[in-house]
Amino acid sequence: MKNQRVTQTLLAAALMSLSFITFSSVAQSKEVAVSETFSTPELNAADNVPVRVKKKDLGSIPAKSGEQLRTASHSVDYWFYDAWMTLYTDRDYDGYYASFDLEFDADTNYYQAPVYAIVYLGTNDYYEAFHVTSVFNLYSDSSDDSVLLESELVNGYPSNDYDILIELIDAQTDQVLATIDAYEDADLSYQSMESLDYDRPVISEVVVETHAGSWSLWISLALLGLVVWRRT
Repeated sequence: MKNQRVTQTLLAAALMSLSFITFSSVAQSKEVAVSETFSTPELNAADNVPVRVKKKDLGSIPAKSGEQLRTASHSVDYWFYDAWMTLYTDRDYDGYYASFDLEFDADTNYYQAPVYAIVYLGTNDYYEAFHVTSVFNLYSDSSDDSVLLESELVNGYPSNDYDILIELIDAQTDQVLATIDAYEDADLSYQSMESLDYDRPVISEVVVETHAGSWSLWISLALLGLVVWRRT
């Protein structure tokens, strides 16, 4: 009896470990490839932008509800002017896209301010960070300091209507300065997307059947004879 209890305990522990490993692998399976383009590279040259000691790791940013992100304390001296979304890459033609361009323009009351942004992707008002930008400068209310993120959902995102949320962060203090999301900008709401592992093109096969039975052979010979007779 004692040995049976020990065996059951070990089996339960093994199952718990297996489920934990499975959960961890699923939780870490999401991947997004992002490239950045700053509209004013001459204004964001290396000697003009302060470099953080260490770029914030995505793994250190916990998933949050939209209410948590929206109700964080913000600065009255910073705000988002607008954000734009463009979807593309739909290999299976199901209306869900694996790639998108996200461009946003933020403003400030200061002449120059170093900031960075954290970009979240979510559903049902629950968001997970998928990219932390490099540090860039804001120049007052200029429209020439926007940021373009060319993104591709590599894996881990099933077909769904996703919302985008962007946090603007002070590069020197890591303080949240401003937030924009689907509640403020319709371009960030209900974007039909899926990752490449779900965007699989449908391959249709065309099967041509041929029959070479005795009847088909006699018909072919008859047709051939008819052609020869008409020519003579």
